[in-house]
Amino acid sequence: MNQKTSLTYKNEILEKYKREKGGEMSSYLFKPTRKQIKEACMWLLHRRNEKYDEGILNRFFKFNEGENKLHAIDRVKGDRFKPIVNFLTGETKSTTTANLELIAWLIDFKPRPLSVYLRATPTEEIIQDRSPTSLSSIKKELEVVETPETKVIHRNDKSITIISQINPSLKITTIVSL
Repeated sequence: MNQKTSLTYKNEILEKYKREKGGEMSSYLFKPTRKQIKEACMWLLHRRNEKYDEGILNRFFKFNEGENKLHAIDRVKGDRFKPIVNFLTGETKSTTTANLELIAWLIDFKPRPLSVYLRATPTEEIIQDRSPTSLSSIKKELEVVETPETKVIHRNDKSITIISQINPSLKITTIVSL
């Protein structure tokens, strides 16, 4: 297993961006401009609200207490998004953590933010990086293929005795008290 670092985080975000061209936000991010990134942020503001997303947005936009966030984003000058455009188009090879976190939010990279990425286990990464429609397929992958043959062999007011045959040589007896 490779060691996770801020560099691997940056590279994985950039790889996902290049592979999916912005994914759900490709209409804004395929050939990103400052205006398109701003519009993508405004469109996603109330649509993408995962656990750490508010912190990511507060770090980038530096919202004031009680401020209407949509209006605050609308008032941000386009120059604030130029480093993001430069990074996504390959004009620069690095960017600030706040910019990187915003990109992760825009393209729905998981796990995010960096602090969560650094401590995520490989299983969490696989599950978080799957779309909701493929989560059912991952559940199927994790299920036991063969179900044991199960029979109730004794039942009374106080207990039930169940026998399960996992395979021809292994039988498990379970007694459940009521």
